[in-house]
Amino acid sequence: MTLMKNDLRKVTDDYAPELARQKVATFFEDHPETVQSINELSSTKVCVLAAMLDEKSITTSGYTIPADYGVKRASAVAHALDKIHSFPISNRLVETESEVGKMTKQSLFYISHEDLEKLKQDPESVFKERHENACRTRESQAQKEMKRLVKEYGQDGVLELLKNAANDEAGWDTTAS
Repeated sequence: MTLMKNDLRKVTDDYAPELARQKVATFFEDHPETVQSINELSSTKVCVLAAMLDEKSITTSGYTIPADYGVKRASAVAHALDKIHSFPISNRLVETESEVGKMTKQSLFYISHEDLEKLKQDPESVFKERHENACRTRESQAQKEMKRLVKEYGQDGVLELLKNAANDEAGWDTTAS
C-alpha cells in the first residue's frame, strides 16, 4: 500500500504539545529525572517522542511511504532525539517513487518494541549506554581522522597543526593573505 502525500497526518493532529507532554510524563512517571529533562524538549520533539512511545512511525512530510505521521524535517527531529537526547530512535529505508518517477529510498523513524520496554524499565541506563556508545564512536572517528592527518602531513606536521590550533584565538586570522 502506498500512501499519497496528502494521506499522511501531521503528528500534531493526534499529539498536540500539551497532550504529548502529558503522555510522555505518564510513560516515564516512575522516573522523575527523565520527566524533568523531557520538559526541556521543543514542542515538535515532544510530539514526535509521544507518538513514537505509542509505537507510531514518522517520516518527512510529503513523502509517499507508509508511515503513521508526516513531520517537517523528520530526519532532523529524529537525529536530535537520538544523538542529542539519547533516545533509541531506529530508522529503516523504504523504497518509493520520487516526484520524477525514479525509485528512491526514504527514511521511516520509530522506536522498536524492545527499546520501548527498556525505556519503560530503566531509561537512565538506556541514556547512559547510548551516550557511552556515542562517545566511543566519536573517539573512533577522531582516531581515523588523526591517522589520515598523519598520513597526509606526517607526525611533525600534525603536531605543528595541533600547536597552532591550541594557540589560536577565536576569530579570523587577520594576518592571512
